[in-house]
Amino acid sequence: MTTLGFLGFGEAAFNIAAGLREAGLGRIRAYDKAWNVEGRSKLVRERAATAQVALDETPESLIARVDVVVCSISADAAIPVAEASAPLLSKDQIYVDLNSAGPDTKVAVDKIISPHATFVDVAVMGAVPGNRHKVPMLAAGAGAQRLHDILAPYGTNITVLEGPPGKASASKMFRSIFMKGFMMLLLETVVAGRSFAIEDDILASIGKSLSAGDFKAYASDILCRGVVHSERREHEMDEVIATLRSIRVDSTMSEATKAKLSWCTQHRLREHFGGVAPKDYHEIFEALQA
Repeated sequence: MTTLGFLGFGEAAFNIAAGLREAGLGRIRAYDKAWNVEGRSKLVRERAATAQVALDETPESLIARVDVVVCSISADAAIPVAEASAPLLSKDQIYVDLNSAGPDTKVAVDKIISPHATFVDVAVMGAVPGNRHKVPMLAAGAGAQRLHDILAPYGTNITVLEGPPGKASASKMFRSIFMKGFMMLLLETVVAGRSFAIEDDILASIGKSLSAGDFKAYASDILCRGVVHSERREHEMDEVIATLRSIRVDSTMSEATKAKLSWCTQHRLREHFGGVAPKDYHEIFEALQA
């Protein structure tokens, strides 16, 4: 039976471990540097007890006892922890980097780990609390399929991406452009709407647009029309920004939208397409290369 070990036992690791334990994975261990730190050790021990996870007092002890090492720490520590872990690993072990780090970091960790063990770049694509071990995850790298096969019997939701480490992380990073940006766009929108007591009406209108059929087709349509009509929409955003300033609402996101529209105009995408929106957003990539 596979033994899973978490390097770092914060919220994500705890929830994934608890879910896997409940689903039937009986051998799970964890190490957290706060295990004996006053004011922090209590939470680590409570989580371990709740998830029925055995705690190790050193990384060396954990790595020596597990088949799969899952590194779940802060992204800035991914490389130092990999450097410290690499000499302790063996060829038959899998080292999973679960951290919210960029693709360059994952590639760097792969170079450190691969001479010693099989590496997997994993990106968590949703909220772990609530979803626990069933949270959608992407996996890339030499050990991606092997990791998928080990955990699939316990109900995990891992999608294997063909390609090198960094691919899963890149998907998460680029998705964040939209998800985090969308969040702040909504904030700017409802704060502005509140000035006229129409915030709920605006959200209802946006909701109808976003839920109208196939989202990919909808996205392709608005992207294709957007790049062709960027100059006119720049002027529309001038009006939006002026309105926000008049009611003293921060216009950061709207100004960024105008700047991106200006970027489209400067790339002469309207001229490239002869003023007619292309049929598929992939054509935009070809235009940018041209």
